[in-house]
Amino acid sequence: MFEYLMPLLVMPAYDNTLLAQTCRATVARQIAYGKQRGVPWGISESGYNSVDAVSTTSTAPSACPAWG
Repeated sequence: MFEYLMPLLVMPAYDNTLLAQTCRATVARQIAYGKQRGVPWGISESGYNSVDAVSTTSTAPSACPAWG
């Protein structure tokens, strides 16, 4: 979810703009998904990571399925 809200760190979101709509929809979808699954909302797009023997990191998506 942070990835969708990150633009707000550097720019304002004005009403009735694509950015504002995206942020509201993201939070609403996260809350609905959390209620549906009985888990806290606010999960990250890359909530999984691992490090191999030579310290190479990798991530895997773990977001709301509806985001495709």
